Amino acid sequence: MKLTKLQNIIFPAHKRFIPYTRMFYYGEGMEQSADKEYWGIAEYHAVDFAAYFNSFSVKKWMKYTKIDNVKICLTMKGSFKVRISGYYMNRGPFQEEVLSEQSFDLDEKKELILDIPQVSDQVTIVGFQIVGYKNCCLYSGYYATEIPEEEKREVRLALATTTFKKEDFILPNIQLLKDEILNSEDEMAENFYVHVIDNGRTLNKEELECDHLWIHPNPNTGGSGGFSRGIIEANLQEKPATHVLLMDDDVIILPESLKRTYRLLTLLKEEYKEHFISGAMLYYERMNEQHEDIGYVHDDGSYGPLKHRLDMQRLDAVVRNEEAWPKRKNQYAGWWYCCIPTTTARLDNLPLPLFVRGDDVEYSLRNHAKFITMNSICVWHMGFTLKFNAAMELYQVHRNSLAIQAASGICQNIDFAERMRKFTRVELLRFNYNSAELLMDAVDDYLKGPAFFEKPDGERILKEKGAKNEKFEPLSKFKSIPVDLDAVYGDGPRGRMEKLIYRLTFNGLFCPDFLLKKEPVVIAYDWFYAPHRQYLRKKLLAVNPHMQTGAIRTLDKKRGKALLKRYRKTFKEIEQRQKNIRKKYQDKRAYMTSYEFWKKYLGI
Repeated sequence: MKLTKLQNIIFPAHKRFIPYTRMFYYGEGMEQSADKEYWGIAEYHAVDFAAYFNSFSVKKWMKYTKIDNVKICLTMKGSFKVRISGYYMNRGPFQEEVLSEQSFDLDEKKELILDIPQVSDQVTIVGFQIVGYKNCCLYSGYYATEIPEEEKREVRLALATTTFKKEDFILPNIQLLKDEILNSEDEMAENFYVHVIDNGRTLNKEELECDHLWIHPNPNTGGSGGFSRGIIEANLQEKPATHVLLMDDDVIILPESLKRTYRLLTLLKEEYKEHFISGAMLYYERMNEQHEDIGYVHDDGSYGPLKHRLDMQRLDAVVRNEEAWPKRKNQYAGWWYCCIPTTTARLDNLPLPLFVRGDDVEYSLRNHAKFITMNSICVWHMGFTLKFNAAMELYQVHRNSLAIQAASGICQNIDFAERMRKFTRVELLRFNYNSAELLMDAVDDYLKGPAFFEKPDGERILKEKGAKNEKFEPLSKFKSIPVDLDAVYGDGPRGRMEKLIYRLTFNGLFCPDFLLKKEPVVIAYDWFYAPHRQYLRKKLLAVNPHMQTGAIRTLDKKRGKALLKRYRKTFKEIEQRQKNIRKKYQDKRAYMTSYEFWKKYLGI
């Protein structure tokens, strides 16, 4: 029976991965030959491939797919020993279970096919270690299985990526997809398609297009518009896709992740064929750290990862990442890498027109999605901490949270309006008047009903709201104000009298000026609330310690009182109108997710 490849053994060949070799293997004494034909392992050095990219997630492969056997295929030469081990978590530390050991002495290059013995149910991942004795050379390797061809599923995988003037990312990624998949001899090549949705209309179709790769000029309708176009094109291509893989443009991709996704899809059991494959986001800035592979909407209305941050250079993190994690309400897959079967991603089941933020959350929850995640199926994406944008986080996210809850009936356990009310109050108390406006703008625009979202005005609106973002400057501009970056996220205790005065005066808004302290004090620029620090101050210095920048906020009694009046009116209105406005969204949801709507909206 012909072997079916499951995943290749890969090496840190690109210079960007050199600082992160422990994501590929552990150990010293392995170097690539001058002609790049093989990797040599020094005498009496051990190299362990039970790492993030080269271990095999045996528990998940056995659970989700039809395979019942796994082999390690290594093309090697020289004298060496191969040890195969299984790993699992055991009340904290991980445990290693040696499965087999074999020694070899090969005068010529030869492919070895090593059976992985049947593992116990507790084993989570499998890896192998090579101990070099003499002239040890590793040319290539892969994990494989024996399975009848008729057992495989027919898969046509369409990658849909939405880009807006991000040529520095999208052009190298397009070339990589051509070199590593489309123009390769990999069996995936004939069943792989790429749809680049060009929201900026800056890409050259004639130069970039080839067989199975298309550039689609699109109006700038944000991520939801771009991904909707991608789903449409995947369904309408000459041989309709069976799966569409939604991927951000500003990412670093690893073609092997795509290959593993494809092979996984071809072998899925019947009961898992409708699952979404949710790829992990690792940080672009720190390539070894995993931010999220599945997210969920917290009970307080915030969004965040299911798992805590993991360092994928550590073997314990590699094992722990593949263990079963407790499920949460309202889980979703981020669209930096999300593979969806087209039985779900249909022309009558498209995303909501939200421009950006929340479309992936709504789509997962509306479709009651279930997820498969796996080590090494991932992309690297710029971390969100360095991308904080008040117009995005305060206006866009909260406006869309209200809309998706109303339209699709999701997250009914969460009071987004109450979350926004509290945040607006906090922003007023710390003189962040533009941010308070953004939150109230979000409520006002939501209350305009679904007709507001049916107009393709997302780009204009985001620019308009972006003008309200705080203007941060280097901390060197504020030399007269002492700044301890390590203490930005901290606050002292408050006494009863301080609390009472803070509330009665609305932190100085209704207070004589002579009672206010003139010296500015440092507070965090983002979500962290420090009422003791900012108590009865005329000025605050909001600091971003990650970027070492700051912005002065000044108590403005006239503006503060006007916004406080608007605050009371705005949240009273949403309370009074919420029931009726939700019904309007519910009534329009089917239309706003239809091909008929999107064809008009995108001008197709």
